[in-house]
Amino acid sequence: MFVMPRAGTPNQSWRDVLDEVRELASRTGTGRTKLLRKLDELEATVANEIDTLDDARRRRVVGPRARVRAATYTVEESRRGPALIEIRPGAAARPYKVPLPYYRAVAAEVASTAEPQLFATIKAAASRGLGEELPDYAARVSLRFWSASGLVDHEGARFTRVGTKAEFTRRVRDVWKNASSAPFEVHPG
Repeated sequence: MFVMPRAGTPNQSWRDVLDEVRELASRTGTGRTKLLRKLDELEATVANEIDTLDDARRRRVVGPRARVRAATYTVEESRRGPALIEIRPGAAARPYKVPLPYYRAVAAEVASTAEPQLFATIKAAASRGLGEELPDYAARVSLRFWSASGLVDHEGARFTRVGTKAEFTRRVRDVWKNASSAPFEVHPG
């Protein structure tokens, strides 16, 4: 709850201050009913605004995922077979490598529903389907790749496939194949 300081007294909530104004207004004669009605409207408006701000705060994405960053995606051979590689220019860290079985497990989970899903839900279900714990980066890299390719909508903290299950599954295979033959570059902005 938002607390509004008042000079000379301990902090009071905005509702307490509004109740005090209501009490004072109820003691006046002329226009009392109209004033009390306007105070009720003010309370409803302020409460609605606070609820809207709280809801927006809950939906806000925390961390650097809020903006698009430059990256290059390619498919190369790795110790675990073919893997989707994410390379970020200027990054000191080594490239992320997502082996094909991890890529497929995440794709199967995203394809399974047209409803928006949280990252944790996708990762947990992909891990169950894989029969082993999926590393966070494997799901994140796949989702970023699909988002940049237009296969996944990323809004707030939720991911939604674009198109039907069959279309999404086909396009996931196609972008993998394309990244095998030529790097896919994502430019910010």
